[in-house]
Amino acid sequence: MAISEERLKKRIKDTMTECQNETGDPNGSLDKIAKAIANAVIEELKAAVITGTCPPNGGPLTLGKIT
Repeated sequence: MAISEERLKKRIKDTMTECQNETGDPNGSLDKIAKAIANAVIEELKAAVITGTCPPNGGPLTLGKIT
């Protein structure tokens, strides 16, 4: 699966919308938003597909692309 800015944005917005309705614990909401952003970014990075070319003698990846 490729990285999706829209999917990441939606997850962040959903969490922020949910936290807007909380009235009892502003610091809890801040932690919840920070955790949701961190988790969403990590999941998007794990979903990334990296392609490239390695030389036959075992050299470094060239022509790399992240999608």
